[in-house]
Amino acid sequence: MIATFDWTSPQLHLGSLLVVLALALWYLEATRKGGTQATKRQRWSFSWALIVTLVATSWPVADLAHSTSLAALVAQRLLLVLGAAPLLMLGLPDSLAARLTRPAPIDWIVIRLAKPGIAIITTTVLLAVTGVPATVAWGCRYPWVGALMSLAMLLAGFVLFQPVLDKVPGLAKMSPLGKVGYLVAQSVAPTFLSFVWIIASRPLYSSFTNQRHILHLSPLADQQAAGYLAKLGTFSVLWTLAYVMFSRVPSDETGEQSQLRWIDVERSLDRAERRGQLISESEPSEHEPGNS
Repeated sequence: MIATFDWTSPQLHLGSLLVVLALALWYLEATRKGGTQATKRQRWSFSWALIVTLVATSWPVADLAHSTSLAALVAQRLLLVLGAAPLLMLGLPDSLAARLTRPAPIDWIVIRLAKPGIAIITTTVLLAVTGVPATVAWGCRYPWVGALMSLAMLLAGFVLFQPVLDKVPGLAKMSPLGKVGYLVAQSVAPTFLSFVWIIASRPLYSSFTNQRHILHLSPLADQQAAGYLAKLGTFSVLWTLAYVMFSRVPSDETGEQSQLRWIDVERSLDRAERRGQLISESEPSEHEPGNS
């Protein structure tokens, strides 16, 4: 059953509130130890990330996004991808980020997703799959699908910003100019659906209803507004970040050439040790038949 929206009936999203509170308690506990203590700036970043997440997954944004408006859905996606995800990453002390990504399966995944080309493809696929009419209709009909879509948006944000923020240790870092080009590419490729929303001559999302009554917009106008919002929101954030990085190219290049962190060395040694173990396990044993 597709949910309906009413301005006069605020809804408490208890699940979102509990998740945010659980993350806050986990963060306080994880950064209480000496080796993973967070700076004041990191604590503020993580706090704002939780606030943005709560806004994006609570009434009225979430309710509008999964019942009434494609533009509201786009606003929710922008909050999670361009707001909550990078703020969560910035809020993690490097030692804590290293600990979270140390398990071999997670490290294997992030090594591949952190490559700029793979990151662009992954972000594009996640945004496309969660933005097509069929998936959006499932999100309107089934709350658990809407929750999975929100998680997918956070994942897209993590993948998008990892090559820029370098939170996973032991990976090759792009130059500042490389990051500028990467951000420009990320601002274009994942938002290709917005062109369809803008130029379409009819509404494509039958799962949204009551736009005229609730937002005073026709379904087609709401769809076009979603397209413009997706483009302008993505461009304004990523191009601004690209401009800031471009303006700091000389000093950044000097600093990055001499930067060497112990957690990078430690992670590289861990990966080398795992590769050595895999090689030794794949080699035939001396005691096996035929090796004497």
